[in-house]
Amino acid sequence: MNRTLRRRIPEARESRPLRPISPLSLPGRFGDLVGLDSRRATFFYWGGVALVVAALFVTRLLPCVDYPQHLALSDIARRLQDPLAPEHAEYETNFFTYNGLFHLVAAWLSFVVPIEWAGKLVVAASLVVLAGAVVALVRILRRPPSHAALFTPILFSFALGWGFVNYVLATAIAAWTLVFVARMAIRPSAGAGVAIALLGIACAFAHVLAMLTLCAIVPALALELGWRTAPRDVPPRSRGLHALARAAMAALPLLLGCFYCIEVYRRQYPWDPSMYRDPTIEGTAPPLWQKVVFFSAFATDLFGDATDQVILWVTVGVMGWSAHRAWKDWRSGARSEDQPPPIVAPFAVMTLAYFATPMVLLGTHLIFPRLAQWAVLGAVLATPRFPLAVQARAQEYMLRLGLVAGANIMAHCLLFNGETRDASAMIDDLPAGRSATAVIWDPDTLAFRNGTLTHLAAYYAARKHGQWAFAFARYLSVPVRFKANSQPAWPSRGWEFSAEDYDPRCKYARAFPLVLVRAPEELSREASGEPVVRRLVFKQDVNAVRLLSHHGRFWAFDTSGLQEDGAL
Repeated sequence: MNRTLRRRIPEARESRPLRPISPLSLPGRFGDLVGLDSRRATFFYWGGVALVVAALFVTRLLPCVDYPQHLALSDIARRLQDPLAPEHAEYETNFFTYNGLFHLVAAWLSFVVPIEWAGKLVVAASLVVLAGAVVALVRILRRPPSHAALFTPILFSFALGWGFVNYVLATAIAAWTLVFVARMAIRPSAGAGVAIALLGIACAFAHVLAMLTLCAIVPALALELGWRTAPRDVPPRSRGLHALARAAMAALPLLLGCFYCIEVYRRQYPWDPSMYRDPTIEGTAPPLWQKVVFFSAFATDLFGDATDQVILWVTVGVMGWSAHRAWKDWRSGARSEDQPPPIVAPFAVMTLAYFATPMVLLGTHLIFPRLAQWAVLGAVLATPRFPLAVQARAQEYMLRLGLVAGANIMAHCLLFNGETRDASAMIDDLPAGRSATAVIWDPDTLAFRNGTLTHLAAYYAARKHGQWAFAFARYLSVPVRFKANSQPAWPSRGWEFSAEDYDPRCKYARAFPLVLVRAPEELSREASGEPVVRRLVFKQDVNAVRLLSHHGRFWAFDTSGLQEDGAL
């Protein structure tokens, strides 16, 4: 008798229809959208996010490598709105691009607030929107809400550390697109389809890589949800057709954004075909074992002390331990049938993309590390519920881990502010509307690595509404570009990444007479540092330049009147 019952129980379970995943009401109450399963959990999660976002406002200069370049271009875009602005002689705008939403939004905001505040507000909004999308995803997919805190350690990601602000904004848009894709796959509606189409176009306008990522992850998520929500008592063929139909309804609205990207490519490629290929290292990537061993470095790589990587590895360990416990429960038959299973397809697809994508693709560098954030998001959705015996304790630890990650970002931004306060004060001392270049020794800081001070001249251009050397306006993909033959001839030996190569008499240097210097650290400890700095930077013209400002390691000189030696 007992054997008969044991044989019938699996059969009964197998024939029972799968309980549909109940969708999150969109729109609904604000608390339903951003809240977790308790007031305490909500406070902990958004407290960690608030620390990350607030860290952007404790320092005047952001610790994001390319960010000042995009900020300065946004300031140019705002000035070009004046038909009488002198910038029209040098720059032109082209917003038919897939790398321009940040510039446009920041330019609009700068009519209301200063450009530096506008840039910070856009970046901060991107992080808040992304954090909200993570909560909405775990809610709509019926994952434990506290799992959202596992994403906080990657919220300030590798892409933001490098200042890829258009991609950061596009990532937030893409994450919310997934929310509506999930809604469409579970319960189709015209409203969800319209939302997917509009968000897809916005994502395509913001950054093409995020759009490509969206095109990879949307079918995977929609197919899995379509299969899961189909009744189990129908044949597999019918379930497969149901899944395909739901995936098609969710993915088809993205075609508008895809067509937009294709048209931008068709227009831009004839301008400069070499822009889409780096002939020396196109398609290169580290070996797979390095992508595994150094995953944390590729995913964040923010701080000189690597504490961001430690926290991320702890997060990965928590998710791995949960998966291990779930596997053991499955082996022993103790898994509960009443709980919805994890969502695994996005994790599988984005992990495969992380390993398959090279470092340099279509002439653009640092590609596959940007996908690490998506792989972590997929892992959050794929993390099984913790066993009931440790569930409360695990939730507490996950929420505290999010707070620790936020506090770590805040601490390092405070340190970065102390290290760059002199740089900001130096820029404040300088006259407006000049043409500036930066000669930077040691662009890293103790707080942040990867050369966060490389583009210091662009900060001057944004704050003082001037021009700057090595401007990103030379790239055709950005919305603010140099007009033909309007920029100075490119130097044969640039000093953007090598201060020792600065030649004050070459043609390119003479186009930028305002020189911002970060001197070697040992010179800042010398009482008579100015003569040494002059000799180090200007060589034979040591006495022909005029000091404009000096704060700590940062110096600014006016080199107007120096002779040009004709060298490029």
